[in-house]
Amino acid sequence: MKKVFQDTSLENCLQLARYELNIPEDKLEYKVLENKRSFFRRKVVIEVTYGEEKVEEISKEEEEDKLNEDQGTVKVIEGKIIVKDPIDGEKPAVIVKGEHMSIFVDGVEIKEECEVLNSSNIEVILEENVPKRELKIDISGDAMEAYAKVNYTSKNVYVLKDTKESNKLNLEVYIVETVEPPKYNESDVKNELVSNKIVYGIIEENFKDVLESGKRVLIAKGKKPVDGEDDVININFQDSVDFKEDVGGNIDFKSIGIVSTVKKGDIIAERHKGFEGENGFDVNGKTLKFKKAKHKKLTAGQGCMIKDEDKVEAVIEGKPFIKNGTFYVHQVHEISKDVDLSTGNIKFTGDVIVQGNVKEGMEVECGGNLSIYKEVERAKIKAVGDILINGSIVGSEIYGGGDCVNKIKTIDHLLEFKVNLEEMIEAVREIKMYDLLGKNKKDGEIIKILLENKFKGLLKLGINIIADLNMDPEECEQNLAKEIVKIIRTSFMGMGPINIKNYSELNYLKEKIEAEIEHLNECLALPVNLTIAYCQDSHIESSGSVVITGKGEYISEITANDSIEFLQERSVARGGTLKAKKEIKCKIVGSMAGVSTVLHVEDGGHIWADIAYHNTVIKVGKKKVMLDSPSKNLHAYFNEGNIVVDKFLL
Repeated sequence: MKKVFQDTSLENCLQLARYELNIPEDKLEYKVLENKRSFFRRKVVIEVTYGEEKVEEISKEEEEDKLNEDQGTVKVIEGKIIVKDPIDGEKPAVIVKGEHMSIFVDGVEIKEECEVLNSSNIEVILEENVPKRELKIDISGDAMEAYAKVNYTSKNVYVLKDTKESNKLNLEVYIVETVEPPKYNESDVKNELVSNKIVYGIIEENFKDVLESGKRVLIAKGKKPVDGEDDVININFQDSVDFKEDVGGNIDFKSIGIVSTVKKGDIIAERHKGFEGENGFDVNGKTLKFKKAKHKKLTAGQGCMIKDEDKVEAVIEGKPFIKNGTFYVHQVHEISKDVDLSTGNIKFTGDVIVQGNVKEGMEVECGGNLSIYKEVERAKIKAVGDILINGSIVGSEIYGGGDCVNKIKTIDHLLEFKVNLEEMIEAVREIKMYDLLGKNKKDGEIIKILLENKFKGLLKLGINIIADLNMDPEECEQNLAKEIVKIIRTSFMGMGPINIKNYSELNYLKEKIEAEIEHLNECLALPVNLTIAYCQDSHIESSGSVVITGKGEYISEITANDSIEFLQERSVARGGTLKAKKEIKCKIVGSMAGVSTVLHVEDGGHIWADIAYHNTVIKVGKKKVMLDSPSKNLHAYFNEGNIVVDKFLL
């Protein structure tokens, strides 16, 4: 049987057990369960074995002792190891290493067990440690959170446990004293945070949890920056028109040209001011900058005014629209009959609606959207906004996007000139590096030779750019445009190249061209759409897309800065050239008679056709192929330096 005794010391516990169980102290078998010393008192708990179980253990031990009395024995009394040698060559005693100790026998450390004699030098070193405490601070990778955890390590004082005499002895220890390290307090936590440079977002109410729980606890939290919210301008009118469909899914193509109007006093736009934003901070106090809000300016042009700082109000009845961030209201000029000699040419700053035809030799020009509901015959049409022509177009010129069409053409010429200029600069550099034309050749002479041989097209491009810039009244007055024209004339024409002292001077022209391209791009208005039903022997250009809703085109030149799309089934593109930047979507291209039709998109563009006949020319960038047989489900695009044409034979 076993019984537990508790008191302030081991001696007191043994005395209690001796009196209560009536067992001599030297016969008591006990085990120390707890031995702790607190700030005020000490606590010792032991477990004593007695009664039948003890008798059986003693009987067993006596029997074993009797059986092994000729062998070597070993015992521990008051922490001292006592060894008795064996008789007549019997086996010596064995000691087995226990926990929390190191054993050296005759200077050799024992890992598990070892035979010993009375003459053996046995040294037992009991484990010693010092009471430790650790307050660990962890900071997250983005320094937005810091965590703290407290670890305490107690110091235990060990003593060898006394044992009975035995042939093989397992050495054991018991704790006679436990020393706790001093406890952390909130002041210690604050000091540790300062040591780790944690100064922002400290959560003091979590200090107690850190000190008592022994868990990893959030101790500081940063503040994320609050990005600013941009100003928002709500537009209270429809600034783009979608196709309308009826219940059966049929498209009303005439709905593209529907003009939305406002009345005098209507609020056509309203600005809602955003939020400036707030800086954030990490736990180290580092400022995290917020993304600044974009402030939008309200600008009122003709036909409207600013009201209460944040509203745009219409002052006339008409068609509202936006150009380069400025709001306008233009009156709609409606012509209920044909445009002919009786009406004269039409030129209006706002939107124009022509209910009849535009007759031969007439011109219609407007600063807004243009809708013509009947035919256009050998006339010239130009509009800054969208164009809708419901009837056929024959022998006419149509320009959608106003001056933007010319600006886009100028940008294309400038970009091509820039690419060729860069190639020529690199060619001059290589010629000079390897003395390909001799050491005495000057840079200007090299450039002239290259212009006359390898870069013949550069001079032609320069002439086109001069013509483009001089044709645009706005650009003619720009100092940047004037300087580009001057450099091209003086450095590329006639004997001009000879005057170039160092080819690096060409980089100056390259920089000016890049600046002019950026300027022209900024001046471009939103791309417009040009919607027609059918055209023949005509020239059509759009700063946006060209949409063909009727039977198609015949021997015409169609250019779009975005895309060209044929909507009606069996619509044809027969003869002429169709050129778009992004994509061309056709139904039927060419004819069984082999009429030559050119479909051209820029690098990265795509061409689709339901049916394409032989002699159809497919161009992507500067590369082209010609179909030699009728095909269907055609898709052409550029891939790894070559044109890919996916198709099936018709």
